[in-house]
Amino acid sequence: MSISADACFAEIIGLHDFFEAWLRGAVPATAATFARFLGVTDPEFTIVGPDGAISDLPATAAWIRAAHSARPGVRLWTDNHRLHFADDNIAVVTYLEWQERDGATTVRRSTAVFHAHPTAPNLVSWRHVHETWLENTSDA
Repeated sequence: MSISADACFAEIIGLHDFFEAWLRGAVPATAATFARFLGVTDPEFTIVGPDGAISDLPATAAWIRAAHSARPGVRLWTDNHRLHFADDNIAVVTYLEWQERDGATTVRRSTAVFHAHPTAPNLVSWRHVHETWLENTSDA
């Protein structure tokens, strides 16, 4: 059975909800709370940021951990979720990530590679993400 689109979309939304709460300081800065991120990222996780910089899991986790309460008014959401490929072990999904803070809204297109993870909340784990800035909302 292939990884489902619904599982991937639920994971994208759920993790971004966590990011918003973490950045706002709406959740405690505890290991138990941060486990929402660490529990769904593969040990070999990598991300290519919109500036082209590549980060591994330790660097990404350190940045996110340090950003707790750093953006109290941020709003974060995703939409336009699309499944491009899925089999029993791997899925490739794209989505738009929107951020609103300090009166400005930005958007980036993200491609995520998930793999099956039977103990993760949505049964998938993040393996790789590639983000690209979009110049304006008409590009979305």
